[in-house]
Amino acid sequence: MVLLVFLTSCASVPEKQEEKYQLARMLHLQNQSDWSFEGRLALTDEKDSVTANISWKHRVAADLIELSGPLAQGKIAISITADKVVLDDGETPKEFDGSADLVFSSQLGVDVPIAALRFWVLGVSEPGQPFVERTDGFEQYGWQIKYNSLQQVNTEWMPKKIQAEKDKTKIKLIVDQWILL
Repeated sequence: MVLLVFLTSCASVPEKQEEKYQLARMLHLQNQSDWSFEGRLALTDEKDSVTANISWKHRVAADLIELSGPLAQGKIAISITADKVVLDDGETPKEFDGSADLVFSSQLGVDVPIAALRFWVLGVSEPGQPFVERTDGFEQYGWQIKYNSLQQVNTEWMPKKIQAEKDKTKIKLIVDQWILL
């Protein structure tokens, strides 16, 4: 009898409702100037597959992205300003002039629109650029961006699971912790 009462009470507990992605509700985040997150990243293309822990700090003048393997091995720090990218693997920092998109493409062989990704991680399209809205995300620059899960941060609903795909390149990002300033 006790078991029956317990099972009945468990069945009546409502499940927590998960928030659905809606671009219009998130567009104000295009103006979010200071934020950071920590999470996990998987990048695959026709040549390679890379998984890493990621820490991304965005400020008005610069972005600092740190990537590391398990137990912080193989750490690389990437500092991005409007016209310069510095790659620091802990031994010899390398400085490159130009946009992050061009540097990543030429130096790392990764064709990822870093400037747009700064907005995509927030759940919004890059401002002033054409995009096509979808029910679970949008398409921009030929990339399909999907938001599979959101999480509440203060009063905002922020992306938790993000997937971006173009041709044979796929990016999966799981954000474990957001900090909005």
